[in-house]
Amino acid sequence: MNITIENYLQTMYYLFEKDTNKGIKSIDIAKELKISRPSVSSMVKKLAKEGYLIADKYSKIFLTEFGKKEARKLMHKHRVIEVFLVDVLGHNVDNVHEEAHELEHAFSDESIEKLDGLLNNPRLSPMGKSIPHDKDGVEVMNMTLDKLQKGQTGRIIKVSGKGSLHKRILDMGVVKGTLVKVEKVAPLGDPIEIKVKGYSLSLRKDEARNIEVALE
Repeated sequence: MNITIENYLQTMYYLFEKDTNKGIKSIDIAKELKISRPSVSSMVKKLAKEGYLIADKYSKIFLTEFGKKEARKLMHKHRVIEVFLVDVLGHNVDNVHEEAHELEHAFSDESIEKLDGLLNNPRLSPMGKSIPHDKDGVEVMNMTLDKLQKGQTGRIIKVSGKGSLHKRILDMGVVKGTLVKVEKVAPLGDPIEIKVKGYSLSLRKDEARNIEVALE
C-alpha cells in the first residue's frame, strides 16, 4: 500500500468517525486532503477497483470490510505515535498530528505493536480520540437497502416501519441477520429486486427504505 492510499483511507475513517450512519462525500475528502474533487474522484475509482470502498448510486462512499480493516490499522498506528510523542517525549498536544503523520509511514506493524505495549495499550489519543484495536471489532457502516446497487450484498441489521408494511417485510423472510443481495434496480429505483435465502423478491422503494443493512 502506498502513502497516497494510506492518506485516503485515514481520511475516510476520520470522516466516518464523525457520523457512522452516513456515507462519505468526495467533497469532504477533498477538503480534508486539500486537493481537487477530480483528483478525489479518480482515486475513489481506483480504491473501489482494489476493493477498499464502494460508492452508492447517490455518490456516497462506504469503506468495505477490507477497507475498514486497513483504515483501522492506519489510525491505530497514527494515534499510538501521538501518545508516544506527548506522553514520552513531552511534545505539545497541538503539534503532534503532523509529526505522527510523517512517522507512521516509517514504523513497521511489529514496531507499533511493541510501542503500543510499552505505552500500556492506550485507549485514547492525546486529542481524546479512540484508538482502534483489532480485538475491538470493526465498526459497521450501515445504509438502507434502497441505496444498494445491483450486485451488492448486505446483512440486515434492522427492519423499521409500522403495521402492515412492517409485517409484509417480515413475512417475506426479510429479517434481522439475513443476507440480502440486490439483483436488479428499476431505472427510477422502484421496484428493487433482491435475493433472500435463495428466493427472488421484489420490494417497493418505500419498503427498502425501512431495511437497514451492513455492507458485506
